[in-house]
Amino acid sequence: MEYEDRLTIGAFARAAGVTPSALRFYDECGLVRPAFVDAATGYRYYRPAQVDEVVLIRRLREAGLPLADVRRVLAGPVAAAEVLLADHLEAMERAVAEARATMASTLTLLRDRQRSSVTVPGRLLADAIGQVAGAADATGDVPVLGGVLLELAGGELRLVATDRYRLAIRSLRPELRRGADASAVVAAAQLWHHRAWLGAQDVVRLRFGGPALHLGERPLPAIAEPYPDYRVVLRQLPEPVTTVVAARRPLLRALGDDPAARLDLLVDKGLRVRSSARPAAAVDVPADVRGEPSAVSFRFTTLQPAVAAGVGPDVLLRIGPPGQPAVVRSADDSDFTILAMPCEETQ
Repeated sequence: MEYEDRLTIGAFARAAGVTPSALRFYDECGLVRPAFVDAATGYRYYRPAQVDEVVLIRRLREAGLPLADVRRVLAGPVAAAEVLLADHLEAMERAVAEARATMASTLTLLRDRQRSSVTVPGRLLADAIGQVAGAADATGDVPVLGGVLLELAGGELRLVATDRYRLAIRSLRPELRRGADASAVVAAAQLWHHRAWLGAQDVVRLRFGGPALHLGERPLPAIAEPYPDYRVVLRQLPEPVTTVVAARRPLLRALGDDPAARLDLLVDKGLRVRSSARPAAAVDVPADVRGEPSAVSFRFTTLQPAVAAGVGPDVLLRIGPPGQPAVVRSADDSDFTILAMPCEETQ
């Protein structure tokens, strides 16, 4: 080899865009041998014609090609190299897609650690939605009142809905809870839409935080407007004047089925129901009465759904002073409560 055709390892490395250590590694692997090694000094020298081969190896390595495949590319025809490189690119694209999916799920887990969550039986949640959602406002005049408040507070998950004439509250005791107190307001129609699915789940995890409430993996958009403070109403409830425990089915029959009716409840030693839909006839309902005699009137659409939404054979009515809401509960279940606002005084 002519002296002028020799490049020192440093000059050759600069020309090829690699480091001298990379050239030594290529030599050890048998990829690129020095053109000449000085027996006395051990110095390595390369020919300028070897630059292109080293540049090719560098690019193949930068693309992540294993050494075995680099050898195949260098040794084989261009057509074989094209197939090998195409396969390698496809594998890299799959790896990137998998990495993206893994990162997305990892970010979800990280965010979930900052979110409050609660796990409840699916059927129980579906039943609670069925009891409460009907009390949400269906007029659309105040969007937030068309939603159901789901509130994680203390050891309970509460569902709350109101149309200003009724206030329905159902409390659930979660199986598992994580994070701080949290709440979200979701359109009643959205929750109702998912009832069948919820009822088929053994357990469902609710995750709070962000622009949506997640039922399992199902995001339900949250209503951003603050929900009215229902606790104020509960705190201001006066002691009942009269307490009535009545058989649910007879009471529902006595209330009738006319949505336009006004219902007068006359309470003395028993319970008598008079409906404007049948003004000539009042219906006596078996009941246990405690407290003072009283008379209170409700719109059908306020009282009948409150009585129908309960569970068990009996319903508890706690009637307050005039103009104050009545409390409607299942006699055997204090976890579900409806406050029903009376209308004007009984005629």
